[in-house]
Amino acid sequence: MAAATQTDGTQAKVEAKQASTAETGRILRGVTMRTGPKNSAAAIVTIPAKTSVQVMGCKKWCQIVYNGKRGWIYKNFVKTGA
Repeated sequence: MAAATQTDGTQAKVEAKQASTAETGRILRGVTMRTGPKNSAAAIVTIPAKTSVQVMGCKKWCQIVYNGKRGWIYKNFVKTGA
């Protein structure tokens, strides 16, 4: 039993750490969320302008979470830190 509790505690810490690395972003113009960080990646959904999303990280492309789905959008379409 102690091992299960320890594992659960560790998992909770990992989940909390992952959640804290995300920041809120706002979509500037309607944009297609894709399965990968390139224009040729399959489209998942179109996100309307002024929508709030979770931003997991950015370089040229940002990995985001929108309506429980994880995908990628080009950095110029999202504003973070506002």
